[in-house]
Amino acid sequence: MNGLIRFLGSLSIAVPLLIAIAAVLAWGTIYETRFGTAAVQRFIYTSWWFQAILGFLAVNLAVSALQRWPWKRQHTPFLCAHLGIILILVGGIIGGRLGIEGQLIIPEGQAERRLQLPQNALIVSQPNPGGTYVIPTHFESTAWVHEPHALFQVPLEGRNIQLVVDHYYPNAVVDEEVAAGGEAENPAIRLSLRHGEEEESIWLLAKDPERFGLRWGEPDQKLIRTIAVPESFGEPVAIEGTPYQVSFKEYFSDFTLTEQGPSNRSSEPNNPAVALVLSGPEGSDVHLLFALHPDFAAMHGRQHAIHARVTYTHPAAAAVPPSSVVFLRGPDGKLAAVMSGASGQNKPLESVEAKTPYTHPWLNYEVTVAEYHPKARLIQNVRNRDDEVKMEFLHVIAQEGNATAQAWLGFRQTADLELNAHPIRVEYRPVERELPVTIKLLDFRKIDYPGTTMAAGFESDVELTDPQRGLILMRKISMNNPLRYRGFSFYQSSFIPGTPETTVLAVRSDPGTPLVYAGFLIVIGGVVSLFWLRPNGLRGKEKVA
Repeated sequence: MNGLIRFLGSLSIAVPLLIAIAAVLAWGTIYETRFGTAAVQRFIYTSWWFQAILGFLAVNLAVSALQRWPWKRQHTPFLCAHLGIILILVGGIIGGRLGIEGQLIIPEGQAERRLQLPQNALIVSQPNPGGTYVIPTHFESTAWVHEPHALFQVPLEGRNIQLVVDHYYPNAVVDEEVAAGGEAENPAIRLSLRHGEEEESIWLLAKDPERFGLRWGEPDQKLIRTIAVPESFGEPVAIEGTPYQVSFKEYFSDFTLTEQGPSNRSSEPNNPAVALVLSGPEGSDVHLLFALHPDFAAMHGRQHAIHARVTYTHPAAAAVPPSSVVFLRGPDGKLAAVMSGASGQNKPLESVEAKTPYTHPWLNYEVTVAEYHPKARLIQNVRNRDDEVKMEFLHVIAQEGNATAQAWLGFRQTADLELNAHPIRVEYRPVERELPVTIKLLDFRKIDYPGTTMAAGFESDVELTDPQRGLILMRKISMNNPLRYRGFSFYQSSFIPGTPETTVLAVRSDPGTPLVYAGFLIVIGGVVSLFWLRPNGLRGKEKVA
């Protein structure tokens, strides 16, 4: 046994290993500067080859410690240092292979349990018959390879589909052009919107579910609250996030004023109205609101104690969305439009001419149709800016038999590819993993430094639900106060401004952490023992002298 240990000890290459690890770490620092933290984590620090180097170093340290057998008292600092480092290395390897790290992105008032992992994937699916195939990718780890020519076989419900990624741009710039001359019906208009000195131009595509409409100059939604009219009246209804409450008194489907007072003319919603009382710190106000006549109260000039605009909407007045301009194409191909106000007022435009400005009567916007193409073509010119992973774009080509389809695909975007009788949908997004718990964001707060808009901290009030244990927890997560539950740690990472506000929680589960902590404690114990044993050794030498 001792001979075997001496033989293994003769193979010790601790110094070259340390030099190799130092070189890899230096390379990782340069790599991170160029491609980002997420890329270096996937390509280097959590790679099998780097963890194999760490494992070989741990074996080498163990062999070096066994060479000192039989161990004596003065070997304690040496053994503690070796054992501690071995535990740190083993804990790091376990965390890298078995650990989970990702993000939870939760809008205020919503719940989420799907964790977005750092690794990206191509998700290929078909609606009918249903089926999904996940292809893990590593394009961002080698961001300098702009033409990977990666080939993937996609088995979907017996179909043999080949998917090729021939271009990958880590930081793409997309120049878009909409032109006439398309083969199929695809109405598109370019609007010019002007409000005072502000002006914006944008294309609207009728068949694109993400680009058929535009919100422009929208008021702050934090000041708007929508309350459904209850079935039973009398009980006050609190207005969320405010000190006010509403008490509904009466509903009229067809309001009319008689000698006996307000009454219903019929059960048909010919003139819907509702009577309510708005109460708050300033006092109480009585409101009689009409869905078809939203300006009725303003015309009478009644003064209210609470400065608030209260309106009533009803399906009978909801022909088009409020505060909007809706464009319609007639059978002859000409454009028409309907302009609406915040409370359901409508103004139709039977004919809309290109390059003619139209003023919105309630929003005071000037709307002009600059271009109109009944059969539009969307042309995308994608080019790469640099190798920093910021705005990823892929060019995918799908082939099934003699059918071929291609498209540019951005990060977190989808593309529909027509292949034979059944089209497929391709999506490029992070890999998701379902957590054993659900996190609901109750409230998010951004705390600024006094007198500035600079963030001093973020806080999220969350509700954790564990269906397996039948447990519900209410906790506050802040930047230095994570939530720890069942081996998972939830950290306040960042937030996404908007309406509603969205919190971003970093989630980590590392089973190797106890070994790493134990390793550090043992190393510290070895350092302490070094100072504890050394004076005795010195006194022993003095006695011998």
